[in-house]
Amino acid sequence: MKRWVYILFSVVVLASLIGWRLSQKRAEAAKSEAAGNAMRNAPALVETAALKRQDIVKTFEAVGSVEAPLAVDVTPKVTGRILYLGVREGDRVTAGQVLVNIDPAEVQAEVLQRRAALAGARSRLAEAALTRNAQSVGVASTVRQQQAALGTARAQNRKAKADYDAQIAAAQAAVTDAQGRVAGAQADVGAADAAIASAEANVANAKTELERQESLLADGATSKQVVDNVRTTLKVQEAALGQARQGRGAAVAALASARAQKQAAERQVLLARNRARSEVFATNSNIKQVEATLDAARANVAQTPAFAQNLAALRAAVSAAEAELAAAQSRLSDTTLRAPITGVVTQRAVDTGALASPGQPILSIQAVQQVWAAVSLPEEVSRRIYQGQNASVTFDALPGETFAGRIVQIFPTADAQSRQFTARVRLDNRRNRVRPGMFGRVTFVTEKANDVLVVPLEAVKTDPATPGAGTVTVVADGKAQTRPVQTGLSNGKVIALKSGVTDGEQVIILSTRPVREGQAVRAGGGGRRGGGGAAGGNNTGGGDNAAAPARGGSAR
Repeated sequence: MKRWVYILFSVVVLASLIGWRLSQKRAEAAKSEAAGNAMRNAPALVETAALKRQDIVKTFEAVGSVEAPLAVDVTPKVTGRILYLGVREGDRVTAGQVLVNIDPAEVQAEVLQRRAALAGARSRLAEAALTRNAQSVGVASTVRQQQAALGTARAQNRKAKADYDAQIAAAQAAVTDAQGRVAGAQADVGAADAAIASAEANVANAKTELERQESLLADGATSKQVVDNVRTTLKVQEAALGQARQGRGAAVAALASARAQKQAAERQVLLARNRARSEVFATNSNIKQVEATLDAARANVAQTPAFAQNLAALRAAVSAAEAELAAAQSRLSDTTLRAPITGVVTQRAVDTGALASPGQPILSIQAVQQVWAAVSLPEEVSRRIYQGQNASVTFDALPGETFAGRIVQIFPTADAQSRQFTARVRLDNRRNRVRPGMFGRVTFVTEKANDVLVVPLEAVKTDPATPGAGTVTVVADGKAQTRPVQTGLSNGKVIALKSGVTDGEQVIILSTRPVREGQAVRAGGGGRRGGGGAAGGNNTGGGDNAAAPARGGSAR
């Protein structure tokens, strides 16, 4: 009986405990529900920014390199040994400055020869004019004079032909000599290749031997001294291989030099042939001219018309001699090369003592008092810039310095590969701070909006499907209110609003939890005037902005 009393008592106690626990849980659930309702009805904590008016400037930065507006090669017109070459890379030169002197001996001899020919022609003309009143006496003298001139002309012609063969033979000998040098250089390259192959085989053998000795050393079949000797042998063979490769590089350079000498010798053959042909042609023409003058003198004895024709021929001979002398004097002046522009020497191709040849540049000069910064621009940017527009340029090599420039040229066509347009910005470089080839960054103003209503970019929610439209959430009477807006220009930090809001209204840019339409909100952090934030929105655009003082107004 007592056992049943104990059991009944235990059941009653257990039922009491269960009932008490259930009542506690219902009380806790009621408290949690009350707390949740209080939290949902409490104002959301948000960060806001006030709408304001300011100017927006959108810029585009392009990268490019510096170019010289003028680049000129100083090239000789005559062939000769360079006696003086007084400038090097980096030297500044002025227009008209003497840069190069070429040996003038050959051209000076030609000038003397042409002067003598001109003196002879003038003498013959003067003599013919003096004998005009004594035609009968003067004709015989004229005939003899022309006969002598014909003999001289024929002698000169024979000499020119002989000189032609000699000059061609000498130039051809130089070509043959250069060809021999090329062959020798090619043989040296072949020998160097063989040396490299042999050295590579020795290195391979040494590596194999080292591996074998190291294996034997691991097995205890050889000594460490033997392994060290084999390793030293490998290093010696590798050094020999490096030396063989260096020797091949020198042989290749010698081959290139020999080929260049051969090309120069071949050009000399062509020049010698042309010069000799010109001399032969000139002497043949002189013979024909003297023969014509002699025939006229013989056929027109004592005839005034014939004598007049003879004078005309002599005058023509004087004119031809004067032209030949002027040409020789021009070639003599060509032995002195002067700077065609004021600038800086950027390349020196030869040294004093080298042989100058027509068409082979000796120096290169670039004008750098003003330079161009050349950049490539996308098609959409090229439509927003114009010639004469200002730009600012910075260089990584000159930190902290900004150079003002102006667009002087925009290419009318795009590059076929990149589909971009090239623009050139002129920079004043009188201090010589900027040099051709430097890397630069050029900034252009592409768009500008004055006195527009702006908000931080993160305050606007946009949809790519509807460009130019978006929504903002403003705080009106302590509650959140979503408004559709029309967007305008953006510089990556703020965006212009064309309608839907009023200057001074507070726009939500950040919230602790999602904000519903009409929900009570409480601003935290004191709000901002047009600054950036971290709330949602599409951050598009780029560039710098130039802020202006806040003004009144609205975007309705």
